[in-house]
Amino acid sequence: MFGYIKINKMDLTFREYENYRGYYCGLCKSLKDNHGEISRLSLNYDITFLIVLLSSVYNPKSDVLNEGCITNPFKKKKKIINEVTEYASCMNVLLTYYKLEDNLNDDNKLKDKLVFNIYKNKLKTAYEKYPKKAEYIKLQLETLHNLEKEKSTNIDLVSNTFAKIMAEIFAYKNDENEKFLRNIGFNIGKYIYILDAYEDLEKDYKKNRYNPFIDYINKKEELVETVEELLNISLSILSKNLDSLNLKNNVSIIENIVYSGMYLKYKSILNKGCEVNV
Repeated sequence: MFGYIKINKMDLTFREYENYRGYYCGLCKSLKDNHGEISRLSLNYDITFLIVLLSSVYNPKSDVLNEGCITNPFKKKKKIINEVTEYASCMNVLLTYYKLEDNLNDDNKLKDKLVFNIYKNKLKTAYEKYPKKAEYIKLQLETLHNLEKEKSTNIDLVSNTFAKIMAEIFAYKNDENEKFLRNIGFNIGKYIYILDAYEDLEKDYKKNRYNPFIDYINKKEELVETVEELLNISLSILSKNLDSLNLKNNVSIIENIVYSGMYLKYKSILNKGCEVNV
């Protein structure tokens, strides 16, 4: 479900891109150091955006390292790590664990069992540090699972349920920024869920799996218009809340992701089409 919050690399300077990659590599290192090697498989750019944004809002002291990594141990890469990185790595682990658990409930495949059993031992650290957030994420995913079992086609209802999870994750502290960060997280969650459902429609139809857009299977143009309208609304609300924050650094990277990267990502997916022959 993740991988939709992307940068537009062409519109970043070399230094900006290096810093962005530094947060990504810092997340990778934090996952390994705090949650074990297996947790790095869940590394994604959506949580990287969370780190970049929260680091800009709260401006924590960061350690900047230059180290080799598992993909290329002989070439040193910049890694930016701070207190937000540790928080984000825990949220990454919680999301991955409960998603694997949900996959197991859905399909009960041998592959899912193996991955879940390997990963479940990595939950302990994240859960102990953030038990309230862990329980909230679990509760909302259970609600989402029930809606999917009921084959709900109310896209607002199902996408809002996932959006609440992202809102909770983006609410790093109970302070004057919380409202704006929750709204940003909520609308990122809606964007991810809606775009993922749209992109998976053909595959879900062929495999007889749940998809909230199933009624649009032979209404391609109508579906594209509906999805584009929903995404534009979410991006508009996201932008307004972003403007309300006092961003201290990484502003050009954040604006690149929100105003260019996410827009280009959804446009490229919508232009692919998703209609099937029935």
